[in-house]
Amino acid sequence: MNTLKRWVVGLLVNLIIVTIAFVGVSYMHSGQPAPVLAADPEKPETASAEGENTEGAPAPCPECPECPDPAKVVLQGLEDKKKAVAEASEKLAKEKKELETYEAQIDEKIESLTALKKQIEADMARLEEKKSAKERQETAAFEAKMNRLVKMYASMKPKAAAEIVNKMELSVAYEIFLRMREVSASQILAFVESEKAAKISERLAFRKR
Repeated sequence: MNTLKRWVVGLLVNLIIVTIAFVGVSYMHSGQPAPVLAADPEKPETASAEGENTEGAPAPCPECPECPDPAKVVLQGLEDKKKAVAEASEKLAKEKKELETYEAQIDEKIESLTALKKQIEADMARLEEKKSAKERQETAAFEAKMNRLVKMYASMKPKAAAEIVNKMELSVAYEIFLRMREVSASQILAFVESEKAAKISERLAFRKR
């Protein structure tokens, strides 16, 4: 049994060697490898189909585009960045100039308002001075008038003066008695109506406090 196996293996090896030799000789004569086995005449459709598949095979892929130069890519990026920085700087300078213009306008407005404020304050001071002067004049005139009335009522008889005081407004009578000596005032009040005399005396008492 082992002898039979060795014989079969030897036969197969010899067949392989002969086949390789035949293929080599055919290649040397024709420049192309000869088919190891002849086409099976019973399978013509298979060969035809293989030919059709060969004809309908997809075309080879086009060559890939040339890769960009990394140095050029970096330089282009730097140029784009430089351009963007220049545009931003220009925009910033323009905005700064506009802000400076607005600031100058605001300063002018502030100066104008400050001058207007000073003018208003000066006008108010003049008006206050005029008002004070006018008030002083009016006060002086009122005091002079009251002093004349005091002298007049003090020189009259108390009963006659009291009759005039009874017809007088309470505020005016109070101002007269306020400037009158106590002796003359008490003599006249003695003849003034009791209710009015009480009100005048009450005001004089609070004023003295």
